[in-house]
Amino acid sequence: MPTPALAKIGGGFALALLAAVFVPRLDESAGQAPALTTLFVSAICVAVLTTAALYLALTRDLGLPRLLVGYVIAYNALVVFVKFVLSPEALYEHSENGTLDALVFDPNDLWGAALVASLVFGLYAVALYVIYRLCRRKLDGGRRSLGWKRMLVGAVLVVAVVFASGGLALLLAFGGLEYVGFVFSSSVSLVVALSLAGAASLAGIAFRDTALRAHVLGDAALLVSLFWVALVFLALYHVLWVVYVLVLTTIWPLKVITPK
Repeated sequence: MPTPALAKIGGGFALALLAAVFVPRLDESAGQAPALTTLFVSAICVAVLTTAALYLALTRDLGLPRLLVGYVIAYNALVVFVKFVLSPEALYEHSENGTLDALVFDPNDLWGAALVASLVFGLYAVALYVIYRLCRRKLDGGRRSLGWKRMLVGAVLVVAVVFASGGLALLLAFGGLEYVGFVFSSSVSLVVALSLAGAASLAGIAFRDTALRAHVLGDAALLVSLFWVALVFLALYHVLWVVYVLVLTTIWPLKVITPK
């Protein structure tokens, strides 16, 4: 990645970190869980600050067209929606219902939250890499055209395979499966699934179009650069998530029940 792009990304996430720390504290209302509006406002601040940096990095430093960058921004916005709105909402829903039990990681503990964030990031990274490799075939001279319908189906299958195979075993071994289970057993589970499917398909379209552009320009580094930018963003989103969850649970502690 070009150094100016890294500088823009670093600045955007530094501002997003401040938003993740201070925006939830603006809600001084009493209650056992943050208001949904608080989660939305926090997510919007994080999304605007990070995707603004993403837009500048991709258009000015990588020279990608605005429509393509729009796909990248859209799938990143869906990731932010899942991580900063739906995920906390699901955890607090189980907390209020008294069903937040058998949780191997303690969301109030830095290392526990960091461990789960690392494992979940691993699943995102594997899915992103598979999408990248599928699109790389076009750049390497693949004959079959990668239509948007094929990318949509392929992206959804990638997510399903990753979560249904070794990814789930890894999460189970280290306790992350409980976190995923709580999210997918809440009232927002359908929205989470649709958001992740949408993010995967938009990522596939973005990588496909970048591969076609790189093929025309004869510049394979363009697709590689987009992959690394996308991977860095996913990693930084998960770091922000750890800080964000710790801030939320400091203000509104979760009720975690330890089974006997």
